[in-house]
Amino acid sequence: MSELKKAVVIGAGIAGLITARMLSDYYDEVCIIERDELPSEPANRQGVPQSFHPHRVLPRGGLILEHYFPGYNDELVALGAIPSHEEKFMIANRYGTLVNMANADSSFKIASSSRALLEWVLRQRVQSIDHISFLTSTEVTGLMTSEDQRSITGVYTKERGRDNREAMLTADMVIDAAGRSCKLIRWLDKIGLSVPEPEVLKVSLGYSTRYYKIPSSIQNDWGTVITESDPVQGIRAGMLWRIENDIAGLLLFNAGGDEYPSTQPDEFQEQIKHLFASDEIVALADQLEPFQGPRGYRISESVRQHFELMENWPSGLLVLGDAFCSFDPIHGQGMTVAAIEAETIAKCLNEQRMHPEPQFERQVLLRMQQAIEPAWWLSSVADLRWKGVEHVGPSRMKGVAFAQKYINLFTKQAMKKASQENNKHLFFTQFLMNALILPPSEYFKGEILNMILNDNGSEEEMELRAELGVQDPELFQQRIDEIIPSFQLEFDGQIKKLLETFQHAMSK
Repeated sequence: MSELKKAVVIGAGIAGLITARMLSDYYDEVCIIERDELPSEPANRQGVPQSFHPHRVLPRGGLILEHYFPGYNDELVALGAIPSHEEKFMIANRYGTLVNMANADSSFKIASSSRALLEWVLRQRVQSIDHISFLTSTEVTGLMTSEDQRSITGVYTKERGRDNREAMLTADMVIDAAGRSCKLIRWLDKIGLSVPEPEVLKVSLGYSTRYYKIPSSIQNDWGTVITESDPVQGIRAGMLWRIENDIAGLLLFNAGGDEYPSTQPDEFQEQIKHLFASDEIVALADQLEPFQGPRGYRISESVRQHFELMENWPSGLLVLGDAFCSFDPIHGQGMTVAAIEAETIAKCLNEQRMHPEPQFERQVLLRMQQAIEPAWWLSSVADLRWKGVEHVGPSRMKGVAFAQKYINLFTKQAMKKASQENNKHLFFTQFLMNALILPPSEYFKGEILNMILNDNGSEEEMELRAELGVQDPELFQQRIDEIIPSFQLEFDGQIKKLLETFQHAMSK
């Protein structure tokens, strides 16, 4: 691909770093443009307002990161991060509490770390690649175009600082990975391109995070505690977990705009008492030493753009990360989805090298939409349980009510089997779907539905049967196919091998 000489990536966050590393396999030169001055050690940046709060890489994202940054996870652990596959954890919801479970991601190497440490480790790797350069303290102010405006040929830039010096930077490909602060729609409008109406989840979410030091006396006495929300009862989600270097974080979350978690220490401590498994969390928190926060973060909406619908989308331009589709951060999907998008672009570049096709960029955007559909749908289904959350856009979201009732009964049965029979197969199946390893089509299945509809006429069972609308198990799969979206998530050999490993482990 000798014609692929230079690529520009806008943004040096996690999405931008993964993208630049991926592009380095195809382009002779890659330049990352970042409005911040980058720190020389792990530290939160002004341009990443949510960096104070917890971030996590889901197992699917971990596989992709390990491909592009081999050994990055071991490096995180060497710098103080916690190997989560070794961590004990407790999960609690309205169906009970499971204590000291072997972590569900034991087949995946994932470390628990701060956003700052993960970004720093990845950035060090990217900075070591000779044909990748960084242009910092610089803003992109617009897109350069060909005379017919059908191609993007570079970007206009402006230095941040006293001089505000302006310049032009030419490129064969520009990829916007600037996150929620992306100005791409404004730039497209300036060159006469109208963007289709996006999907918007009016989520009005809020979370607050407080950090603690872990005394040496209790280092080995506890692990992660996850308490799920119950929007019907107005019960928040909470999580208490280790990060790195003897630091723990405690997070509270709810959506719908009703009484966000507090940022006042006394009120925050009081709100912990209203979580599932509150006694356990309060007892643990009382042994820790508060030193930062609580600090809040609020988001009014999640947005999924549909650039792939633009027939006049210009060549030489792509977009990924939150600039393409932003998610509710509580589900931990953002970094993993960005990695999936970068991986999708790489697959398309490989195919284009072998069999060049017109409208390459638009086809990439379409493939990316197919790749992120499960994550968007699953997070929306979860958030729409909260009163006040609303999905708006050109099309109605499919299967939400059925999925919510299915998940309720599945979760109840999974907790029952895990606690009473020590059978964690259902629990891990749900974990794999939420980890974006298992496609929803392998979770919402007729044979599984027939198995969980054995709850002695419980409220959850009656609600699901009413939503299903058929009684004959022979018709379950047909009905599910009518209700649930058809997902086209791509799987490679590595993921299939991991699924086989899980299935073998569960059969023992």
